[in-house]
Amino acid sequence: MIKTTAALALGLLLSAGGAMAQAVDAWSGHYRYEHDGGRTAGGSPIALTYDLRVGSQQSCRLDITGFQTDEHILCEIGANADNLWIRFRSYADGKLVNRYNVARFKPGQDLFRLRRNAGNPPLTEWQSMSPETGRTAPAIRFKRV
Repeated sequence: MIKTTAALALGLLLSAGGAMAQAVDAWSGHYRYEHDGGRTAGGSPIALTYDLRVGSQQSCRLDITGFQTDEHILCEIGANADNLWIRFRSYADGKLVNRYNVARFKPGQDLFRLRRNAGNPPLTEWQSMSPETGRTAPAIRFKRV
């Protein structure tokens, strides 16, 4: 009885892992979001580029560069057919703090979610990371490149 239950549990776990791997493969690729944050008081553009690279091994990398910003984040993903969750793992140097020694995120914390959008680029739902202060409604941000 115990062996049967263990085998059944292992089978369910493996099939769930297989479904997750298929979902991740469907999301694999390079996505980009170019954020226009307006201009500074002196007239300089406040532009940021978010480059998200999703691998097929439940990992990803997020590079954020532009106006006063140069961050490189290693992330983990959760996925199903309709959603891709981007979760903080560490900065590219393996540390949990940024170059200013500030821990902005915790390991496993959801940064944002991409959601399928009926033939259009995915909807982005910001969570613990957001360049758009005060905007919480899902909108098209990241596009596959």
